[in-house]
Amino acid sequence: MKRRALLGVLAGGVVGSIVGVEAWAAGPREPRVEVSVIHATKTPGSASVDPQLRDLPQLTRQEPFVRYNVFRLLDRQTLTFDKGKTASCALVDGRTLQVTLVDGSDNKGKKDERYHLRAEIAGVTKKEFLKLLEVTAGADEPFFVGGQSYKTGTLFLELVIRA
Repeated sequence: MKRRALLGVLAGGVVGSIVGVEAWAAGPREPRVEVSVIHATKTPGSASVDPQLRDLPQLTRQEPFVRYNVFRLLDRQTLTFDKGKTASCALVDGRTLQVTLVDGSDNKGKKDERYHLRAEIAGVTKKEFLKLLEVTAGADEPFFVGGQSYKTGTLFLELVIRA
């Protein structure tokens, strides 16, 4: 089986809407990472974007997304972790996404706070599919990891830090 790994880290200026807003107690807390699993396909006919993905205009305007015309949200999970700890979740294709919070900025609670994350995707046989991706992003700035073949299309993972 040929493995393609199109790795896209597209940090757009678009801020995703907050899904599942929770009331949090006052005081310091570690951020959460919201993971949306998007199935992109190319089919004859007109474009179709899942209503739950309408807050992602890059799906119809930027590479590599413009290669597809149908986008469905397959899963959405929120990962929580302590600094230096790894949080993981199972993906629909049997692989596992692991995200590690390496560091947050000294600007805790401020608009310009940035987070350093590591992401890995392990295959079903524990062999690495995506060895290691390191990203520094601000809260509510989506970035994407993509390229996993799935059924008749490709999976893209949208990761958003929620502080």
